[in-house]
Amino acid sequence: MFVVCRLALLACFALFLGGCAFSVADRAPFAPPPATGTVLETARELIGVPYRPAGETPGEGFDCSGFVKWVYARHGIRLPRRTQDQLMAGRPVRKEELRAGDLVFFAPSGALSSLHVGIFDGHGGFIHSPSRGGRVRQETIWAPYWKSSYYAANRVTQ
Repeated sequence: MFVVCRLALLACFALFLGGCAFSVADRAPFAPPPATGTVLETARELIGVPYRPAGETPGEGFDCSGFVKWVYARHGIRLPRRTQDQLMAGRPVRKEELRAGDLVFFAPSGALSSLHVGIFDGHGGFIHSPSRGGRVRQETIWAPYWKSSYYAANRVTQ
């Protein structure tokens, strides 16, 4: 009887501990190691990384919102994955008030469903992951294409 009780107790204990286990799906998504320096320095380090639809890491490539999310994650700032959600994540900033590290948004087709995002460099340019066949690069927001499709900006830092 004593052995049966002991085995029953061990079985209950094992079931209890099993509830503490977690699967791979329960783990937090990969978080890049913290960066030193500024958000802009981190963004510049990624110039040349290929564009990849739905890409979220330097190893696989980036789409525009994956690039922005990854850069900010290195500095402890969690941003949503989708560009439309990133637009809502910060405090709106007028174009005349842009600072290095602000997010700049473009609507090339005029539709919010095709928003594009990049990181303002503080000098009239921005770093972004452009489109298929492209690579992370720095461009001016005053180029005719970007100037005509400028939509908004926000600040996600202090």
